[in-house]
Amino acid sequence: MIEARAFGERESTDSMTAAAARLGVPLSMIKHCKRQGCLAFRGSRVYLRPLAEMIASGQTETDTILFPVPTGPEASPERISEFRELLRVSIRCGFLRASEIFEILLKQIIDRLCGTSPAATSAGSKRELEEFDKLTVAIHQGFGLASWLLDDDATDEYLRRSAAALERARKKFSQSHRVRRACKYGGPGRRERFVG
Repeated sequence: MIEARAFGERESTDSMTAAAARLGVPLSMIKHCKRQGCLAFRGSRVYLRPLAEMIASGQTETDTILFPVPTGPEASPERISEFRELLRVSIRCGFLRASEIFEILLKQIIDRLCGTSPAATSAGSKRELEEFDKLTVAIHQGFGLASWLLDDDATDEYLRRSAAALERARKKFSQSHRVRRACKYGGPGRRERFVG
């Protein structure tokens, strides 16, 4: 990928495909940046410098499956057992680092936490958000400490990426509550009331 400073502030392309080609990254990464709200997308133009900065900062890292997971008809009990053993060997041999395992677990935790419905009252929703914050801070610090003990040289990167993932989850969790509360109090002829 070309570094952000190689582009002028006003240098842009007219499509995501062209931006991907200019930066030397996959189109899927450009689309992910747009979904994440990158400021590079203004009007019909894609500005290269802010896009390259976002990609370089690691905010575009998507959740990837490290091995092909057996699914569908290939998911026989024997195949799943072989897959589990492959994962165990990968962990023991150091092919799969502790920080990578923690990221996978963190993604599952975020999915579970964001799947819970907001409380019915404003006091409950505030308390629920506070509990979400306390829980995610504890998880972040615990996984960070474990990463430091098991995978020292990858700890800083893990902490940066996991903090960004948790912040995105918090925004999603908080916004989800506001939208639901707006639907409850809003409607035709009613004033929308956002609580959160």
